[in-house]
Amino acid sequence: MERLVRGWIAVLTLFFIASGIGLATMQAMSRWAEHRTWQALMDPVEADPGLTTPVVGPTDQARRVAIGLYVERIIDLSIKDSRFGIVCDLWFAWEGDNLDPAARLVLVDGAIEKLTLLEESHVRDRHQQRYELTATVTRPFHIRHFPLDRHLLIVAFENGSFTRDKLLFVSDERNTALSSRAIVHGYRLDQLTGVEKPHTYKTSRGRLDVAPGMTTTFSQARFGVILRRDGWGLFAKMFQALFVAVAIALLPYFLRPTDLDPRFGLGVGALFAAVANAYLVYGYVPETGDFALADMVNLLGTVTILLTLVGSTISLSLFEQPGGPDWSRRLDWLSFWVMLVGFSGAITLVLLAASSAGT
Repeated sequence: MERLVRGWIAVLTLFFIASGIGLATMQAMSRWAEHRTWQALMDPVEADPGLTTPVVGPTDQARRVAIGLYVERIIDLSIKDSRFGIVCDLWFAWEGDNLDPAARLVLVDGAIEKLTLLEESHVRDRHQQRYELTATVTRPFHIRHFPLDRHLLIVAFENGSFTRDKLLFVSDERNTALSSRAIVHGYRLDQLTGVEKPHTYKTSRGRLDVAPGMTTTFSQARFGVILRRDGWGLFAKMFQALFVAVAIALLPYFLRPTDLDPRFGLGVGALFAAVANAYLVYGYVPETGDFALADMVNLLGTVTILLTLVGSTISLSLFEQPGGPDWSRRLDWLSFWVMLVGFSGAITLVLLAASSAGT
């Protein structure tokens, strides 16, 4: 019986240590990869991770067109549907012969719903246009840290008529900004920044001036803002029921193993509550193969509740043997403290990794 008790406690200890360190490592590595990806996406020189490497050609003869963005509102942000909308002012400025940069404007990974010319000026060879833009962007959100998530919202424009050697966007960094009215509930927003990046497509798209099978590169004006989860309120709302369920599942360790109804009934009820909590999480995020922070917390809670039922079964088996009641009580006492400390420690370790790794 002593060997059984020692073995059970060893299994519990190893499970919580391994799960805590393993899941925390996954969160930390994912945070680092996320930060590295964002750096590359908003770097004017570095290639976008996982996408076609841009073919950068000469731009000496390209027309320079300054482009700026003032975001008035961010609307209809939906993590589950992988989309967000913007209402903003968009302007262009250039010198030389007159042209219309907005005539063939393309919103990458999105759709322009309304583009209204508000003002334009032409003073000798200096030209400027300002538009009101309403658009929807559809880009997958990174959900591995949900509900302690943060997201890089990118709005990117290209001119579909001119390749990069003929038209080069220049970000108007001085005037590009985010309005104080651009509020997303549950998040706080960083400063809006803009860069120009070459964007290469793996096709000539049938252009007569490009050899078949060759790539084409366009100038892309890219604007990005980071949304960071504002506090722990959503986390507390989502998992308060799960933590209560785990606490309820630990209570039977203070009861006699032969009190079968409360001893096992409380654990089974807590298990159903944990499953219901998991369904709640699924309503917030898209159906992907990513193992999010919320899934990790649910997994730890569900397995902990399951282990309380296994521990009660072992305790009942010991109690019915000669000299077993003392070992049964010892197993209950040790199981309670190992599970309480192990579950709390594993959750804390995972949350620390999710909230502090990266920048």
